[in-house]
Amino acid sequence: MNNVTKSETPIGKISLLIDQVKEYCTEKQVELFCQGAIQKPVGGLIRNTKYKIPFEESAIQDEKDPLLFRFDKEDRFGKYVEHFMGAYYMLDPSSASISYFLKDLLPPHFICMDLCSAPGGKSISLAMRRDDGIFLCNDISFSRANEIGKNAQRLGLDNLLTMSLDSQKIELPGLFDLVLLDTPCSGSGMFRKEPKMLEDYSIEKMMRLLPLQESLLEKAYDLTASGGYLCYSTCSLSVKEDEEQIDKFLKKHPDMFEIKVDKFDTMVEGEYGYHFLPGIFSGEGIYFCLLRKKGTKKRSFTPLIEKKETRVDGRRVFQIKKGTYLVREMFQEWKDLPFLAPGLKYLDDSPYQKCKYDHAASKLLSSVPKLPVTREQAISYASGNEVILKEKQDGLIILTYQGIPLGFGKAVQNRVKNYLPKGLREMVI
Repeated sequence: MNNVTKSETPIGKISLLIDQVKEYCTEKQVELFCQGAIQKPVGGLIRNTKYKIPFEESAIQDEKDPLLFRFDKEDRFGKYVEHFMGAYYMLDPSSASISYFLKDLLPPHFICMDLCSAPGGKSISLAMRRDDGIFLCNDISFSRANEIGKNAQRLGLDNLLTMSLDSQKIELPGLFDLVLLDTPCSGSGMFRKEPKMLEDYSIEKMMRLLPLQESLLEKAYDLTASGGYLCYSTCSLSVKEDEEQIDKFLKKHPDMFEIKVDKFDTMVEGEYGYHFLPGIFSGEGIYFCLLRKKGTKKRSFTPLIEKKETRVDGRRVFQIKKGTYLVREMFQEWKDLPFLAPGLKYLDDSPYQKCKYDHAASKLLSSVPKLPVTREQAISYASGNEVILKEKQDGLIILTYQGIPLGFGKAVQNRVKNYLPKGLREMVI
C-alpha cells in the first residue's frame, strides 16, 4: 500500500467505525450494526400536520411515531405532487425521531434557536409537531439558510424565521426555551447513505472539529434560558464527538443536567445521550443528548413592530428589504435581527410577478376564494399549464388539491391562468 496506512483505506475506515461503536454497544448490537452497514439506506418523510392526505402504499408508518413514514430510497416521493404542495418533508428517520422526544417537553408558545440549522430538518419536523413554537433557524452559509426558507414556504410553516449569521455573533443570552445544536462533525454515521463521507473521513479531521464543537456548545449554553433545554446532536459514531463532549460540558456547567427519554428499543443508550445506528434502528447513524438548565425563565423583550401596524386576515404584516411578510404575534418579541425571511411572504415585489401576492401567501390567505381541482389538474398546474374548468368562474382564486393550497390563478370563463412563479414550476407525478 506504499505510504498509505490501513486506517486510510475504506476497509480500514470501516474497522475504525466498528471500534468506535464497540465503546457503547453490546456484542450483539455491534453485529447488527455491521449487518446494517451493508444494507440499502432507508428513506424517511414526516407528514405535515396542517394537511390530511393519504400516502402511497409503499410508505410505511412508524409504529411509535404517527407522523414518520419510511420508504425504499428508490421510490420517487420527492417527485409526487403532494411533495410539491408541502404535504410532507423528506429527511432521515433518525433525524426526524429527535423531534419526537422534544415535542412534549416544551412549554406553550416556546421559542427555539437552531444554531447550525441547514437544511432545517430538525426544526421543520418539530415545527410540524408543535405549531405553537417559534423557530429562529440560523446557518452561517447564506445559500443553505435560504434553502431553509424555501422549505418553510413550500410547507406553509409561518413559524420559522431564517437568518445567516456566525453563531458566535448571536447575542440573545438566556432567551430560548430550546437550543438545537446539530454541530459540524466527522459524519461517520452517514457513510452508508453518503459514500463520499467515508472517503473524506479521517481521525485527524475529527480531532480538528472538536474545538469547534466545544465552542458551539458554549454559545448554545449562553442562549439557553434558565429552565430551558439544549439538544446536542451529531451524525457521528465517535464517543469523542458525542459522550466525551457532553461529559466535559457538564463538568464545566454544573447548572446543566441530562434529561433521560423513554427511548425506543431500537435506540442504543450511551454514557450520556442516545444513538440511532444502521442495522439496529431503521435510519442512519445519529447521536443526540438532551440537557436542561436549572432555574426559571425570565423574559424581557423589545417590540418588533411599532404601534402603527397593518393587518391582513387578522395577521400582522412586517416589511423588510426582501418583501412583505405575514408574521406571528410572537414575532414582535425581537427587533433588528437580520432575517432572511421572518415567516411566510405575503407580497411579491418583483415587477415580473403577475399576481401581487407571493406564492407562499396562498398557504395562509382566507380572503381569496378556493377552487378544488383533481390530481391531474394539480399535476398540470405544477408544471405551469392553464387549468380547464367544467364551469365558468372569474377572478383571483387559490387552487387546492385534497384541501392543500397549490397556488394562485386567475379564472377567466372556464380557464385558469397559472400564476405559479416560473422558478417553482416542476414536472411532478
